[in-house]
Amino acid sequence: MPTLDHEAPLDVLRAAPELLPALLREALGVELPAFAAAEIASEDFSQSLPTSFHADLVIQLRGPAPENEVVAGIVVEVQLTRDERKRQTWPLYTAALHARLRGVPTCLVVIAIEASIAAWAATPITSLHPGVSFVPLVVGPAQVPRVARERAQKEPWLAVLSALAHGNEPGGVELAMVAVEAAKQLGMEMATFCYDLVCASLDDAARRSLEDMMEQQKHKYRSEFGRQMYGDGVRHVLLLLVDRRLQGADAAVRARIETCADVDRLERLVVDVGSAADEAAVRRLLDDL
Repeated sequence: MPTLDHEAPLDVLRAAPELLPALLREALGVELPAFAAAEIASEDFSQSLPTSFHADLVIQLRGPAPENEVVAGIVVEVQLTRDERKRQTWPLYTAALHARLRGVPTCLVVIAIEASIAAWAATPITSLHPGVSFVPLVVGPAQVPRVARERAQKEPWLAVLSALAHGNEPGGVELAMVAVEAAKQLGMEMATFCYDLVCASLDDAARRSLEDMMEQQKHKYRSEFGRQMYGDGVRHVLLLLVDRRLQGADAAVRARIETCADVDRLERLVVDVGSAADEAAVRRLLDDL
């Protein structure tokens, strides 16, 4: 199984920072202050601390206009492995952001794609101060929903995160395909970016399955497009033929021909109208359409 790139979840959150507070609310029941916008802020705490410390990501939530004040701050850490030394810095990051934002509500969120790492990260840190237990908020695989197609079209970035979290599980390739399709609405550049993210997170077998599914989808689109083009061509020929045989088709006849989805029937009409004995016979044929 491939090791997920440390930056992959961060890339998703940089593109859609509003995704994290939504996940905290949905998956963990965390109620954050009401906000109008989420934004990326500096993750460098060097000015607040005596030595250089950098969190993976910091997201600020701003209230509505006209004040647009910061109402909450979130420190984001991605953990792919156990690292006790790193873990001991989490309260420090949270306190530094809390000080920088002058006391607005602040929290730390750990993103862990592996369930075992998520369980480790959620363990309270009890050595900080007597009577104080620092409990990180953790978003692991269990907290990331498996996003179906309908929701993916509304929340494409959540679909991408879902594919990163579940792509190598049973049914994961279908989730990856849903994410790739949903990302198309973000534009060519972002869609390509999301495809690369998802592919990089999959093992070899899952990646090949995704590529096969995409190739089949391409053939399906080509086939559907071809059938549509052929049907349009048959309708065009029939309309020209009817115009010639009837000295112009009325609006009702044209509408029936243009809305008929039965291409086989239209093909038969082309032959029958072309060989009909007279105008009355043509009209009888069209009356049955």
